[in-house]
Amino acid sequence: MSPVAVPTAEYTTNDEPKRGADAKSTINSRLHLEASIEETRLAALWNVGANVTIPEPRTKHIPAVWRYADTKALLLKAGELVPAEESERRALIMVNPGPRKPPHTLDTILSAHQLLLPHERALCHRHTPFAVRFLIEGRHGYTAIAGKKMYMEPGDLIITPQWEWHDHGNDGDENVIWLDGLNIPFFNLNPIDFLELYEDHFGTITHPSTVVTDEECADMKFPWTKTKVELDASKADHAIHYYRLPNGKEVNSIVSATAERVSAGTETVPRQDTANRIYQVHSGSGRVVVAAPRSKETHELSWGPGDTFVIPSWHRWTIYADKDSSVYLFSFSDKAMLDNLGIYRKETRFDL
Repeated sequence: MSPVAVPTAEYTTNDEPKRGADAKSTINSRLHLEASIEETRLAALWNVGANVTIPEPRTKHIPAVWRYADTKALLLKAGELVPAEESERRALIMVNPGPRKPPHTLDTILSAHQLLLPHERALCHRHTPFAVRFLIEGRHGYTAIAGKKMYMEPGDLIITPQWEWHDHGNDGDENVIWLDGLNIPFFNLNPIDFLELYEDHFGTITHPSTVVTDEECADMKFPWTKTKVELDASKADHAIHYYRLPNGKEVNSIVSATAERVSAGTETVPRQDTANRIYQVHSGSGRVVVAAPRSKETHELSWGPGDTFVIPSWHRWTIYADKDSSVYLFSFSDKAMLDNLGIYRKETRFDL
């Protein structure tokens, strides 16, 4: 790195007076000192240190649940009022009730429910953020990625690799609703995201694609039938399936995805880690008890099929399945990113 000349005076704008090197001679009190520091667009660490270095993670996001009955009803109304040309945006982003800052469902990831009406097709595009799509209801919905057209059944997961051309649609006669999960909030914090429309490059709204078998798209599509078989093969009351690419790696270097089964009338062990995590309920009903860090304030959230709930970073959570049925859950998180940065942490001692 080449050396650069560093000015001895502070940066100023034309309408601000310059403070020369002798400014310190006019400062005669701590109050005056701190006012001068602020005017120079500096910050005294002795005043802001508590916000710069903290003993453990702190977030404004809180545990929350979104009812599928609510999102579905609003999506169906949107289907009447939002035209087909905007179908790729006919989605409802879940905005965390803590900071209430769209598009943040949590600090680094978002979730949304999207509706595609019969025989609709969305515009082909590509973007820097990574995306997961988990089908909630409907059949004959598809996602086409890099020329591979993949139909989905409820519970199927499709991942969209970064910067791949993709579009999606509904070839059937019934509505299709799925969960969209993206790490757009992370890219909002780090302004390095890009979006391109296929039409701008090639003049058409969709790219050529061919229907492929599950074996031909094993690096992008994960059928629920196979996932459920693996979950049910476990004799444990709490089973976890970690989605992996054929090479054994995470589905992405930034986003992790898992599926879980909790047997009827049982509960998981408490868990606590630094990942931000979003759950989509595939089937069954239950509740989650979430304890906030430090204050240990608890939130108890009940949920059922189709509902979505979130666990912010460093919150402790325990899942309870109702006694009448086992629970199947899908979740995605930013754990892979934290692992790859070497900053993932989990708590294993809960007797403190």
